Amino acid sequence: MAKYLATFSDILNDIEIKGFVIMTDKEMERYEELAASINWDFSYHVGEEKIQFESGEDLLTRVDFKEISNEEYKCLKKVFENEFGTFVTEEYLDSILDEDDIDGELDNEEDYEDRDFNDRRKGHKYDDEFDD
Repeated sequence: MAKYLATFSDILNDIEIKGFVIMTDKEMERYEELAASINWDFSYHVGEEKIQFESGEDLLTRVDFKEISNEEYKCLKKVFENEFGTFVTEEYLDSILDEDDIDGELDNEEDYEDRDFNDRRKGHKYDDEFDD
């Protein structure tokens, strides 16, 4: 099984943001699939700042995958416990997709209208009348 060093690099307010994660070939494939499935803009917080991405493909342009030996993999795992610095993780990508699933629950226009009505109703000063 091949091993990879995935490095992230970007510039935020004239500061280089870098980090890495070590992955197996299956983890790398999953990461690329997850990123490629995000086709909307999102952001990743670094301290109080955030890095903007147009899509998962945009994220992948900032990640470089390099195959490493088993010995290098073991050494990096031992010293850094899999990751170091700033890296948009698989878990974060999963959370982006989970947010979209929640947003995507309202699939048709009637659902959106019902949600709008209920949102306005909650703010209505005569809510008690509707609670019968």
